[in-house]
Amino acid sequence: MMTERGFGAEALDQETVSELTELGKLARGDILAMTTLAGSGHPGGSMSSIDIYLALYHFARVNPQDPDEFERDRIIVSHGHTSPGAYSGLARSGFFPPEAPIAGFRLAGSAFEGHVEPMVPGIEWATGNLGQGLSAGCGFALGARLLKKDWHTYVVMGCGEQQKGQITEARRFAVKYKLTALTAIVDFNDRQISGVRGQIMPQNVRANYEADGWEVLEIDGHDFSEIYQALRQATLNKKAPVLILAQTVMGKGVSFMEGDAKYHGAPLKPDQYQKAMAELKLPDRLEEYKKMREANPPLASLAVRREIKSPGLSIIPGDPKNYGPEEKTDNRSAWGNAL
Repeated sequence: MMTERGFGAEALDQETVSELTELGKLARGDILAMTTLAGSGHPGGSMSSIDIYLALYHFARVNPQDPDEFERDRIIVSHGHTSPGAYSGLARSGFFPPEAPIAGFRLAGSAFEGHVEPMVPGIEWATGNLGQGLSAGCGFALGARLLKKDWHTYVVMGCGEQQKGQITEARRFAVKYKLTALTAIVDFNDRQISGVRGQIMPQNVRANYEADGWEVLEIDGHDFSEIYQALRQATLNKKAPVLILAQTVMGKGVSFMEGDAKYHGAPLKPDQYQKAMAELKLPDRLEEYKKMREANPPLASLAVRREIKSPGLSIIPGDPKNYGPEEKTDNRSAWGNAL
């Protein structure tokens, strides 16, 4: 029986590790099927992030049967192009059938878009430009404090996006406001779209976070026991926000993809897919999935779409401030008066 949800257990038992390892293999097959069928997407980072996603979606306080339960933990996917990994992680954690994102990935009308959207059950925040997820995570963590709730916020990021300046501001914001119910996890596969991360923009990610007051844990991002232990330690930490620096391999699980930056955003061709499935020891179901995708309506359009609920805010906008050509003022004053 799998270890219970939450981080109460001191360690994962071997049965749980074995089950998660098998799910990781199946999820990698899902990732390759959906990107190969769509002829686009980002399999490499999805395969390096998948073990992190599986651990989070299995042990954070989220409910596959009720993804909108208000007391839930919040899991933010910042590197949203790893949507195949997030979707397969959610599917293999019980949020919806695995076939749904495979049949509907990047298909018009489907909830399973190329970058994650909260139309998908379990996805908290829509991701566009990289580097924004930690700021969003700060907002969720601050929201928990203001509402006097005890949910924990986890932000999963890529290593390439650490080059973005907005992340620096978010790191410092988190420390200033003592957002200890905030954990960042970086999928450190050392690859990005243009090649090796350190050659694109050298930086010391660990030192950057430590300099700003974060605690840092460094782990093997493909070892479920280490991932769980780090998440547990970070969740229980009440002194500072924690960064988990997860050392991973782009394209993990398929030898000809591993460490190759080309697969950041290049799907496999059908013959490569067959070769990868053989290596993963998984059945080749591409034709079966293709029929699901071509069905009318496709499987992915059936029931797998979250209804986005309005928070019901009441806003009094006030009266607009209009300036005619005869009225001379500076921009800052005009903006201040309008506010």
